[in-house]
Amino acid sequence: MEEARCGYPGFNISCKNNINPIISLPDDGDYIIHNIFYQNQSFHISRADPFDADDVCSNSIRSISIPEDRFFLPPNQVNMSLFFDCVSVSELPRSLGFFKVVCDAKYGTNVTLSLYSYDYSELSYASRYCNKTVVLPAPVDLPGNQSGVQGILNRGFILEWKSSNCSVCEASGGKCGFGDNTNNFKCFCQDRPRPSSCAPGVFFSHSILLYLFIDPVRN
Repeated sequence: MEEARCGYPGFNISCKNNINPIISLPDDGDYIIHNIFYQNQSFHISRADPFDADDVCSNSIRSISIPEDRFFLPPNQVNMSLFFDCVSVSELPRSLGFFKVVCDAKYGTNVTLSLYSYDYSELSYASRYCNKTVVLPAPVDLPGNQSGVQGILNRGFILEWKSSNCSVCEASGGKCGFGDNTNNFKCFCQDRPRPSSCAPGVFFSHSILLYLFIDPVRN
């Protein structure tokens, strides 16, 4: 049975069983959509299959791949760089020892380092002592009390989407959606769908509408 699809065509979002919608990113698997912020066209997502300590220490994490034709990271996005297969602690400069990830003894003497994108002076320095680097988005002002590298990464991150601005349509009294047979944005007004907005003072009266993502709950 084909999965129920929701959201803007091409965004690969599935909705079923009244749970949080899932977005699939190419080559990176499924992510849960926790919150949608229509005002700035962004949403908070996290991995449907969370990282664990073994992922962080076993050199199995890959850099995330984001379809740039549909999504982009916010300008203030902080990234976490994981450096794998580094030299032993005894060979590692003291300044880099601060960024060492605590791993089980079963992973041997090779070291994993964790640095943020604002650790400018140490990032290029760390690459000299490690064989592999993976870059992942880290949370930006998201609530959560998880600690450790995997806990921080599992809080997810903010992703912005590219499409027509829904706020212009809503401000004119319309509702945002898209055409039945096309992927083009539509502003649904009282008289008919329009390209971007309704005339001032006109309110939407249709009862059925395909939303951009999910009909937001209004208090």
